[in-house]
Amino acid sequence: MKKIIAWSLIGCVLLSSWAFASDIKTTKIAPALYNSIELEPTLYSGIEDTSVRDLIKKHELVIRNNNLESDYEYNSSHYYTSKMKAEDIIVPSEIINKAKKVYFLVEEWQNRMFFAEDAMLKWSADIATVKKEYNYKIVDFKSWKDEYIFNNKDLIKDFSDDKYTSVQITLIAEFSDTEKVPLSNTTYISINDKKGVLNQLNSETKEYSYFGYYNSNDLEEYLENISSKMKRSEYKKILQKADKKIKSSVEKNEKNMDETLSSIKKESDFKKHIETYRVYNETQRLLRSLWTATTNQLQNIRAFDAIDAILK
Repeated sequence: MKKIIAWSLIGCVLLSSWAFASDIKTTKIAPALYNSIELEPTLYSGIEDTSVRDLIKKHELVIRNNNLESDYEYNSSHYYTSKMKAEDIIVPSEIINKAKKVYFLVEEWQNRMFFAEDAMLKWSADIATVKKEYNYKIVDFKSWKDEYIFNNKDLIKDFSDDKYTSVQITLIAEFSDTEKVPLSNTTYISINDKKGVLNQLNSETKEYSYFGYYNSNDLEEYLENISSKMKRSEYKKILQKADKKIKSSVEKNEKNMDETLSSIKKESDFKKHIETYRVYNETQRLLRSLWTATTNQLQNIRAFDAIDAILK
């Protein structure tokens, strides 16, 4: 059964158009754009074409129930592809016949930009290109499809950077360059980096790790016990040597981890590297904890030396 979608920004989304221009500075949002009390939350109040307005008004209840949904379970464990559920989408044939085209608008970063009140609010008709400031593309709508699987490299630019990001997808009916009406909610699809996917797959193995947390206070106490048997100057030299060695080990471990991530070229490669990644990840946590304890001890010695210099 469909769930009614609450559209907090429905008025401003459907009020004509948006300007995507790098030379326009963002300013405060006019209260009338987002306050449902000050603006009647209808789907057609901003449409100038009376035939389009009447058509949207006629099918308002159906449109409000259109629900796109990100498949979070699938997307958290996949890197090269993403899935969107569209089983609750209904587009009346009257809208399909009237519109020039019906499509999914894919936008990277923020999908709704508000500009100065005196700026002309227009939505660029060139929605299939990728610009430096904004990234928005279109995907064909198929009325018979219940889900869509995307190649993530097609959704976002700079996919090779291997960074966590997200896109927003909305079903749009385009009647003209200035009359573009959302026919669904906006769903947000998160795209994991390789580390995020490995962490998710690792958690799904349900193997308990004893090496996720180290008490740095206990480590410092251990170091202090060692210091009780030697002069401060000797202890300081040992800590400085340990500090350099730990730093080198951290860099080497990070390099090994990066090489492991770089070796992943397809989706099936992830499961092959779960155990290797787990070892590198746990080693990194251990080294970082040791580094923290060693650094704290070196800081204490520097403070003790300063106090001795002042007192003497």
